[in-house]
This record gives sequence, C-alpha cells and structure tokens, in this order.
Amino acid sequence: MKKQFTLFTSGLCCLLFLHTTLFAQIENAAYNATGRAGVGTTMLTDYQALGVNPANIGIRYNETKNFTLGLFEGTGSVFLQGVKASDVSTYIQSGSNSDSLNYFQRLEGAQKFSGKTFGANIDVMPIGFAYNNDKIGSFAFNVKTSFRYFMDFNLNFTQFAFSSATATNLFPQLITGNQDTVANDPNQYQNYINNNGGIKAGYNKNGLSLGSILDNSKYKLSWTTEYALGYGRKLLSLDEQHALYAGVAVKYVQGLGYVDISAKNGRISGVASYMPSLTQLDSLLNIKTTQQANSYYKPVGQGLGFDVGLTAELFHDIRVGASVVNIGSITYRDNVYNVSDTVFTTVAYNSDFLGGFDKIVKWEKRGSVVVPLATQLRIGASAMLLEKRIQVGIDYVQPLNTAAGNYNTAVWAIGGDFFVLRWLRLSTGSSIGGNIASVSQGYNTRLAIPFGIGIVLGEDGGFEMGISTRDVSTYFIGQSSPLYSAAIGLMRFRF
Repeated sequence: MKKQFTLFTSGLCCLLFLHTTLFAQIENAAYNATGRAGVGTTMLTDYQALGVNPANIGIRYNETKNFTLGLFEGTGSVFLQGVKASDVSTYIQSGSNSDSLNYFQRLEGAQKFSGKTFGANIDVMPIGFAYNNDKIGSFAFNVKTSFRYFMDFNLNFTQFAFSSATATNLFPQLITGNQDTVANDPNQYQNYINNNGGIKAGYNKNGLSLGSILDNSKYKLSWTTEYALGYGRKLLSLDEQHALYAGVAVKYVQGLGYVDISAKNGRISGVASYMPSLTQLDSLLNIKTTQQANSYYKPVGQGLGFDVGLTAELFHDIRVGASVVNIGSITYRDNVYNVSDTVFTTVAYNSDFLGGFDKIVKWEKRGSVVVPLATQLRIGASAMLLEKRIQVGIDYVQPLNTAAGNYNTAVWAIGGDFFVLRWLRLSTGSSIGGNIASVSQGYNTRLAIPFGIGIVLGEDGGFEMGISTRDVSTYFIGQSSPLYSAAIGLMRFRF
C-alpha cells in the first residue's frame, strides 16, 4: 500500500533521518549558548538577547566595538523519551510498509511507544544586527524562523497507529470480507484470510469516540517567522562597578502552521491552521483546504509580541537578570479548523502505519482563532572569573501558558564558557526539565550534558564562529531517551 507520509509520521521519521539537525531549547537560535545548556538570561548580548532578555542589548561585549552582525545562525534538537533511534527505524519506518511487521511486532511497537514524548525544535536566524550607543541606548534587530513539534500519545492511540482495525484493545470483533463477524484473535488471522475473505474492518458494538482513543494525549505544532526590534540601555549607574540595564522588544510574528490537539476525560478538543503547501496534513488529518497547495510559504496568521527585561550588574563581574518574553498573540484567519469528536463502531482495515486514522478524525471549518504566544518567565545569574577567562551562569525558565511551542515543565540550566586560549572557547553545562518530559507519565526527566567549541579571532573579538550540541553523551554513550542536537554559527562580526 502507499505510505502516508504525514506530519505525524514525519515527526517520527525525521528522528531517524535527521539525527543531528533537529526539546524545547531556551537559547533560541543562539548557537554559542547551546554549548552551555542554553544559559543566556544574563550572558547573551546584542541581537542574541532578543527573545531572551532585551535588557542585555545595552550591555557591551567590549568598549571598542559598536556594531555586531550575525549571519546564518541556527540550533536544532530532537528528543525521544524512553526509546532508541533504532526503534524508530524498526517500528515506525518499517511499520509504514504493510508487509514488514506481523501483528505481534506491531503490538510490541505500540507498547514501546505508548506514553513516550517526542519533541523537535528548530530555530534559524538568517540575519541579526545590533548597534551600541552609550548616549541614546542600543538597538538590535533579527529575523528568526522557529519550528516546535511535540507529541505524547497513550497506549490506545499507539495500538491503533500500529495495528489499525486489528487493535484488540479497541475492537473485540472483526468484520471479514465475507461479512462475517468474528472474534479479534490474532491466532486466527491466517484462517480469516484463507476461509473468510480476509479482514475488512474492526468492530466495536458499543461504539468508540476519538476522544477515548486519544485520552490523555497531546499533539502540538507551531511554525512561525518573527521580525524583532529591541532597545536596551543603562538605566542607572551607581559607580563603575554597579549598574542597572532595562530593555524592551517588539516583534511582528507570522504564523505558518499551528496545531494544538489534546484529549482529557474522553473528550477531544483542538484547532489547526496551516499553509496550503503543507498538504501532508491533509492525507492524515483529512482537512480539506480551500486554497491552492502551490501557495508556498504564505502565512495563515499574524500577530505582535513583546519582551521586557532587567539586568543588574554587580561588582562589575556579576549579573542578575529577569525577563518576560513572548507576551502577545497570533490571530490565525486562513485554513482554520476545529477538531470534532466522532463516535464510530467500525473502522476499515488498513495495514499501513496510522492506516484508517484519516477516516475517523473530522474537522469543522471555523473563523479566526487567537492563540497566545509561548510566554515565559526567565530568571538568571552569571559571574565572570579569572579575568573573564571563565563565565558561569544559571537559568530558570518557567512557562506561563500551555500554548503550542511552550515547555511542559520549568527548565533549570547551569553552564559556562572557558577560554582555554585567547581564541578558543569551550562550553559545557547541564539542564533538566522542559520538554524532556511525558505528560502521561508524570514528567519524568533526564539530564542533558552539552558541549560547544567557539573560535574568536581578530582584535577584541572581531570575528566569531562555533558549533555545539545540547547533549554530547547521546553520541558517545548511546542510551534510551536520546537527545540529538546541533547548533552552528557561521559568521558573527563585531566592528
């Protein structure tokens, strides 16, 4: 049968194919913060402070450089809770081929993936710019595209995904090709194929609802492009060693795709809006777009967001800061649909992965919907040691809403940079929380150990580049719940 390559399945398959290119990351597109676990509330400056703490726009990297220009910076990560990448290859990629897995292997796959969290995040900043002026204050601008993807499904849904109409926990009976109603007994499947015309559908005489299948599950997607302008300055100075900085930023946000579906107590609710070019969504979710699919990268929503922040500099080498970021909302007006709870007794058999799901999910066209941005409170502190050869910091990030793209739980991160040579910077740290958690299993977490390498050249840091990862242990130790991550900055200039 033809594979259905949908946003659901692509979210899993990308974990296999894009091991190092795609966890909710607190540093946005700042590649140099990735290596220190994303710590940035008091450590990121210039245009990198946008979306983190705009007060830091007013803090100079050094006294000789007024301009900072960054090109092609990006970070990405994928997290798989409780499974290995090889499990994705074995059960998801192979499971999309109708003949590759038998019933018992499909049941094993359903149990393995049940209640497991999948998170994928990408931030790409093609350009960022900042200007420092001690008299009028400092300005920063950047353009950033962000993609957030999160899934957490229960056993009912994973069994349906792998077994379709033969899921024994959902359909106690089957309808054969001869229209016989028979017991859903895996040991009799070959007999049904030989003597009853094969398996035609799963049957539950009491009826099933979509909400009951997805109970306690979540699926969220957010894809946006933002154009941010920020202003920061020194608000007051007690002396050369003590100062208070304040900043504010405004961002115009374009919504390219949004899905927020959840089920609780057997009831499902959700809304979706997406670009017509995302036709993969149609094949699974059965949404009928009213626009042409060749309208590539046409935003379906737009809105405004704001960031505010404060940073105090103490004894010249210690900083304490706080910010609230992503205050605002996006209004989606095009291709907006509500998910409808449906009740059914039969589902046609389809041996593909997630086969038949598009037949039971229904959508209703609706008007515009206003959704909040992923608002967060950030608190952090940092210190510079050994004549600024070492800088260490700690961050706490608390989600202030449950919007698609936000974290499930608070994030704690500690990390730092160490200049082993004047031009060579190494970074490491640790973090816990965020989307390394499972809604259905009580937010169990694992520790991530990042690592980064930065090259700083030229007079007073005139040129910088670097690479980093959010969890180096995944690549060298190999473990369940891997966190694949990579970040890169190609060109960062100060002049």
